[in-house]
Amino acid sequence: MNDSSDHHPDVLWACVEDGFHVGSRVGDFLGYVDRQSDGSYLAFDARAVSIGRFDSLHDATSAVSAAGSVAGSVRVPQSGPVERRGGVVL
Repeated sequence: MNDSSDHHPDVLWACVEDGFHVGSRVGDFLGYVDRQSDGSYLAFDARAVSIGRFDSLHDATSAVSAAGSVAGSVRVPQSGPVERRGGVVL
């Protein structure tokens, strides 16, 4: 599932494993949704703080998207060469 939320067209959702979805906006990690054995969905923000339990994937992804808009997001570094200066990764 690679699509955007109805309310946040700039958010990209990827299904990385059956029942596990991660959301990002322009390279920034917003959070994730995990389907439970009872069919509900647990939503978490970018810092793995629970947002809530939802009956539908749409509701869960919308909640994560909205939380990311309010609280900000976590920048995920792009893969590639890492430059170090004085032991600090730049």
